[in-house]
Amino acid sequence: MQFTQIPQQLAPLGGELRYAVEQNAAGNLDIRIVEEDSEKLLGAKRFTETTLADFDAAPILRRAVRFVPQTGGTGFQSTTNRTVTARVEALESGSETIAATAPARTFLPGDDTTPAPCIRTTMPFDRLIPEGAADELTLLSNGACVVTVTGQSADTLVAQSYSSEESGFHLFRLDTRDFPACETLTVDAGTCGTVRYTVVPASQEAARIAWRSHAGSIEHYSFPIVRSTTLRVSKQAAEGCDGVFVTAAETHRETELVSAYESPEMLEILVETISSPEVWMLCDEGYLPVEVLTQECVVRQRGVLCALELVVRPQKSVSWN
Repeated sequence: MQFTQIPQQLAPLGGELRYAVEQNAAGNLDIRIVEEDSEKLLGAKRFTETTLADFDAAPILRRAVRFVPQTGGTGFQSTTNRTVTARVEALESGSETIAATAPARTFLPGDDTTPAPCIRTTMPFDRLIPEGAADELTLLSNGACVVTVTGQSADTLVAQSYSSEESGFHLFRLDTRDFPACETLTVDAGTCGTVRYTVVPASQEAARIAWRSHAGSIEHYSFPIVRSTTLRVSKQAAEGCDGVFVTAAETHRETELVSAYESPEMLEILVETISSPEVWMLCDEGYLPVEVLTQECVVRQRGVLCALELVVRPQKSVSWN
């Protein structure tokens, strides 16, 4: 018994990850997908009366990835649960003896197939960022990774370097509070690429949204306008001898956000917030998971500048009973 096909190292989880294993005589064959570090069984398959087992492991492996936005100061952050490293084992059904093992592979989130070195992002490399806000960059390197952040203003020039000795997948967080009074910030990740930020004054009316992109990154954008906040209450009532009384209530806070007038290309990027499986709103307590209620957006309209209007609400409602 032997594996005749395995995916490439650092292949994206958004596509197929095909494995194939062959045996000389037809029979029942069990497949185990095991997380390399924890030895946790992620999934299993059984093939009956066959000499060839061919399957896509991506649906099972995607469930092992967890996106948790990073907090803290400027620098490299933990990549725990953003990638999955797994090996695949094959054995005869009913036996505990492993007959063949595919080498462990690390798989990346998203569907981006751009080879290393690169910055995995859907946002432009020239960006605006409010004073006091932070951003996250997803890097893929083929060696040790060094990032230099340069901040500049009319009379100030500061630079700070950060390094990671490991190759592969990296998360780098930029916090503008670490570079006070800077008007521009340049994040130079060497061969991976460079992102340039223009720091703009913060507005109390603005709302910063983060979302999981198809590139396997978490992107950020500040909506400059909060048009409205609506509290919607749903009640359960019962009728008794003394009349009708409320037995339970649930409150949802819906917030309508409006982006700046953006180019159609930028709106195409922002519209991913509508379809993204995970979206957050930044608040004093950190990243608040929200549900996006908006289902459509006009990206192009002849003779009219367009903005994205987004309605979001916290995933967890406030209830009492």
